[in-house]
Amino acid sequence: MKQIVIISGKGGTGKTVIAGAFAALARDKVMADCDVDAADLHLLLDPKIKNSHVFKSGVTAFTHIDCCEGCGVCKVVCRFEAVREDFTIDPISCEGCAFCSFVCPQNAIEMKANNSGKWFVSD
Repeated sequence: MKQIVIISGKGGTGKTVIAGAFAALARDKVMADCDVDAADLHLLLDPKIKNSHVFKSGVTAFTHIDCCEGCGVCKVVCRFEAVREDFTIDPISCEGCAFCSFVCPQNAIEMKANNSGKWFVSD
């Protein structure tokens, strides 16, 4: 069995297209698109998906407002300015460091896993 690995390089240079071309030439193959930003090989290969799973990566803070007493400690310690005036968390600004949840005296901030995409097995 021959193994070909295409790694690294600037985005948009055609790595996925080259990998897809090799896939079209190979008879028996195992393909894994491990691109972190844009795993798009499935767009070229049009696979028959056997099963699909949610991929979770990283965490984001979430405030349980019913438990929050508005002390503002979370807002003071957040270096990313993700805590809003009403003490809810801006998920775009939150970097998932969890500092706010560690310092909250009411344990009103929960770190929730992010649904970052899907992974699947196909033919």
